[in-house]
Amino acid sequence: MSKILAEIKYSLLMFFRNKGNMFWTFGFPVIMLLLMGMMYGLQSGPLTLSYANDDGSASSMAFVDALNATGAVKLQEGTSADLAQSLKDGKIGAYLEIPHGFGNNNSAGSHVELYYDKSQQTSAIFLTIVQQVTDAYNLKAAGAKESIALDSQDVATTAMKPLDFALPGIIGMCMMLSAITTTVSINVKNRARGIFRKLATTPLSRVEWNISKIISQTIITLLSIALSLAIAYAVYGIHINFDVMAFALILFGTMTFVGLGMIFAGILKSEESASTVSTMICFPLMFISGTFFSVDLMPSFLQDFARISPLTYLNYGLRDAMISGNFNDALFNLGVVAVLGVVFFAIGVVLMKWKEE
Repeated sequence: MSKILAEIKYSLLMFFRNKGNMFWTFGFPVIMLLLMGMMYGLQSGPLTLSYANDDGSASSMAFVDALNATGAVKLQEGTSADLAQSLKDGKIGAYLEIPHGFGNNNSAGSHVELYYDKSQQTSAIFLTIVQQVTDAYNLKAAGAKESIALDSQDVATTAMKPLDFALPGIIGMCMMLSAITTTVSINVKNRARGIFRKLATTPLSRVEWNISKIISQTIITLLSIALSLAIAYAVYGIHINFDVMAFALILFGTMTFVGLGMIFAGILKSEESASTVSTMICFPLMFISGTFFSVDLMPSFLQDFARISPLTYLNYGLRDAMISGNFNDALFNLGVVAVLGVVFFAIGVVLMKWKEE
């Protein structure tokens, strides 16, 4: 035990002397948190929907009033020609056109045109809002009533801000980056400088050495998370549950990504190639593992990749533990992360044959 404690102390001293590690572990999460907070803050108001009312009748004005009454959009009027050009230039994501004759009562019925750019995420929102208003307008015009009403209630995040959802993903992402990059850097440098050969002559075993790395990385991760949560609370007023389940996820998540770093460092011999490959793997995982948005929103083939990403289970486990309080789902995700952590750690230890270096 004394050997492990001594190695943990040495690892922490070496970590805090490295400015690069300090930035990626403490500075990067804070920057991401502040940027995401500003982005969600800017998106908290209603979306701006441009429209052209070419009819000008009482009926078309009533339709515009119905759209405005939803509170979901902020309407901005323009001409059809200008709005068509703005959509073509990419300045707006969609616009609504109320054509001449909208207010005429004829057998063909009235219609509105919604022109949109499907590459922009707001297009689907505009389409849904306009469709709902159109349906309600038709029911009112026909004097009909809804036979079935939908009452939706957000039971998981009623008191939560959008940033509350993103914070566990930012924590998981930064855990992965810090654990993998730090482990790869230390292992490759130690091997290149012959430190592993010297360690092979000491009573310290490979398992003890790697356990000390996992513990020291967990301590560093907890300090990083504490800093991020303190800033999230001070700047955005975010309240996060941090219990035994969250701690267990962080511990086994660190073990998982330290194990992955050991595998990369064991397979790839040069520092440059190990760093390049680990970066090439980490960055795609950041975007397909539910860090910034739900995996369900991605195409099906990317969802298949997300299911084999350890970061997916860590992100969703942290959300279950920190936000929704869903114990069963958190326990399932913890089980997956723990199994992966043990497997990756065992493979990493086998590959790190320092006595043969």
